Amino acid sequence: MSDQHLPDGSIDAAGPTELKDAEGHFLNPYGFVSIPEGAALPPELADGPPASHDRYDPDRWTGTIRVRVTTRTPMLIPDHGRRAADGTAPNAPLPVRVDQAGRPVLAGSAVKGALRSAYEAVTNSRFGVFTGHDQQLAIRATTDHAQRLRPAVVTEVNGDGSATLQVVDALDPKDWQGDPLEKPVQTAVWVPMDLPCECVGGCSGKVGHAVAGSQESTRSPEMEAWIYFALLGPFPLWRVAVYARPGELCDESVAEQRRVADRQDERARAIERARKAQEKGKKKNNNTGLIVTNHPLVRVRGRLHVTGSTFPAGEGRKRFERFVVTQVEEGPAKPGLSAPTVSKALVDGWRAVIDSYERAHETESSLTGGYGSYVWDAKRWRTLHVGDTLYVEPRRGAPVGLYPAMIGRVPFPGAPVTSLPHRHQPATDRTQLSPADRVFGWVRQGEDDSRVAHRGHLRVLPPDGDGVPGKDKVHRLIRPLELVVLNGPKPSQFLFYLGDRDGAPLEAPDRRAGQGYPAAAGARRLRGRKTYLTHAEVLDGEPGAADYWTPPAQPPRPATPNGPPPPKPRPMAVGGRTRFREYARPPVDRNARDNTEITTSVSHWVKPGTTFALTLQVDNLTGTELGALLWLLSLPDGACLKLGLGKPLGFGAVRVEVDWDDTRLFTGDRLLDRYRILSLSPPPADADLSAARQLVTSYDDVLREHLTDVREEFLNAAYGFVGAPVHYPRKADGSPAGVPATPRNTTYDWWVANDKIGNEAGKEYGRRLSLGELSDPGSLPLPYDPTGIRPGKPKGSQPGASTGSRPGGAWPGEPQDDPPRPRRRKMGGRRGQGGNGHRYDDRGRGGGRR
Repeated sequence: MSDQHLPDGSIDAAGPTELKDAEGHFLNPYGFVSIPEGAALPPELADGPPASHDRYDPDRWTGTIRVRVTTRTPMLIPDHGRRAADGTAPNAPLPVRVDQAGRPVLAGSAVKGALRSAYEAVTNSRFGVFTGHDQQLAIRATTDHAQRLRPAVVTEVNGDGSATLQVVDALDPKDWQGDPLEKPVQTAVWVPMDLPCECVGGCSGKVGHAVAGSQESTRSPEMEAWIYFALLGPFPLWRVAVYARPGELCDESVAEQRRVADRQDERARAIERARKAQEKGKKKNNNTGLIVTNHPLVRVRGRLHVTGSTFPAGEGRKRFERFVVTQVEEGPAKPGLSAPTVSKALVDGWRAVIDSYERAHETESSLTGGYGSYVWDAKRWRTLHVGDTLYVEPRRGAPVGLYPAMIGRVPFPGAPVTSLPHRHQPATDRTQLSPADRVFGWVRQGEDDSRVAHRGHLRVLPPDGDGVPGKDKVHRLIRPLELVVLNGPKPSQFLFYLGDRDGAPLEAPDRRAGQGYPAAAGARRLRGRKTYLTHAEVLDGEPGAADYWTPPAQPPRPATPNGPPPPKPRPMAVGGRTRFREYARPPVDRNARDNTEITTSVSHWVKPGTTFALTLQVDNLTGTELGALLWLLSLPDGACLKLGLGKPLGFGAVRVEVDWDDTRLFTGDRLLDRYRILSLSPPPADADLSAARQLVTSYDDVLREHLTDVREEFLNAAYGFVGAPVHYPRKADGSPAGVPATPRNTTYDWWVANDKIGNEAGKEYGRRLSLGELSDPGSLPLPYDPTGIRPGKPKGSQPGASTGSRPGGAWPGEPQDDPPRPRRRKMGGRRGQGGNGHRYDDRGRGGGRR
């Protein structure tokens, strides 16, 4: 950007950045405006008490600002109340909110909210709201995590929030006569999900069914069982032969009959696996299955740990639940039991894990039967009761984590709020108010009864009279349009939301919870304020934009249970580039688990090119506070704020500008002059308006001097970028060169690939890519394929044989010996790297301004 200023009231900026060589890449719909903590800001931008409302300060500004808001993409201002009043279904298409004349209604609160969000960013203010981020989040566990877990039963829930457990640390066979065991014995006993009832009146017929009588009401019923010792390859384990309610267990002979039947069944399974392996041309099948030993039967008491989950979800391939032994009653087995008390913090972590499952699957339907009951019946699992079963992660003899499943989710050490600098956390006192709090208003967050608040010094009067566009500006779609599912924020994907101690992107951290949100402040820092990118390629007037915003006239053919899969979305040309309509929901595959109840469909929208005129009333603002507001209202053409629904999909990009001819701004002393003159004609305001326009340039100077990164990041997001499509992550699907990956209703596959662990040479691995910086456009494009190939020779390879790596080696631009990569610098001056090995220019950008 040039350092040359334009005339007063204007902001110098060069327009959207054109990304070079971004083929095979996409842009995430959002980025982050940084939150510098040690910026030497002018006194007017420091925290402090607000101005009063009882008088006009002679040195502060008061008046009205006439503003024009022009849509550059379709705007969705849905009328939920009208849909509810009409008695239509909760997921019926949403109309646009209109007045009695059919003209679109733009609520002043919507404009005020958009202005406040932007104002917080450009003034480096505190977050006005940060509720819900004081709870721990969780991340998917790695497979080796399961090997450290031990089954346990809650024996006491204490008044201070802690809990006492009985943990099964060991369950070894006593006087074992077989070969030496290669691995430790699994301490959770396996229970077949279809185990038949062979003790008359003693069991329910199937694991997890309710039992009659006086059985205590918990999710983990107490049982007695006969168990036998078995080997699964090198892994020794125990398996239940028969089980029943305490006191009703059948004798050992029935259990022995079951063991003989199980041995025959497992042999038959091994023979069948060998036959299938031979059909596939494999010379040897190393999967011998479960080997039932002759070690004597053992009678135990314990509790069933029943989740009902399947893997993969809904495919019914899971065969076993678990049984947690609390007492060995008879037989050669040596239990190792401990009784630790886990702290309230660990119990809170348990709740965080259960809550994370709910959030992870909020977009899916029919969870019952496909996932564990801790997903679809989270309320039952969230609170621990005496008798409940769970898994414990020990470390150096002490519990460090509680989990519902062996391979599940692990909580981060701390909550996201810990990584938000105190300077930017919501104010707790009127003396701590930041500029956005003073101008737009503030309410203390929390559950106390005081509800301390401050009424702001800005009001937004909704459009009226000539400021309301006509009813012809409301576009009725040919048919209702289903939008791409708009999920809630996913800060558990900490690679995007969390930075290093300076807020810079993390450099491929290990996929461990300890690398995420820390327990103590200072180790990590949130990236900044989330802001949505303008979809610059499809703004009103751009080549191909009109066609892009014209949904297909015919609905996609739905999938049928026995029919062919639905057709894929068709690409189109936008500005000479191949794009998909990223806002339209793709056809749903017949096997999809999408939750249609959260799908949003619309029947109308406000047309691009529609102008609303409204008035802002301000009082007692300092020159800097007003200058920041006028700076936002004077963004260059092409730089957009966002309003309404669907901002990640490109909807609601608006140009906001001041109508200076209809604006009246005075300092307090000028207002006094008006009251001193007994005249119908007030004194001229030209001098004041000239001074007010100068405030725009003055605040631009403040940004350039004190908040350079903030200015560039905000303007880059407001302008958007050209050269790459904008959408949520999705994985490569074999689309031809120059064509983005085809839209589909799932995005988890990209995240799974990005997290993939492949430690062996020649194996595919996830690159653990983080989100780039808005101040460095070259770092923003993300590859559709976030995997790489580990350098080196794979096991069994011959000298000179190919490792199967992609052109460019392991990580594009990375040396082949895979040393630790240097830490990226916060600002420009480095070379940005895309995922396919290209390098951007020396300014750290993926190209120049258009």
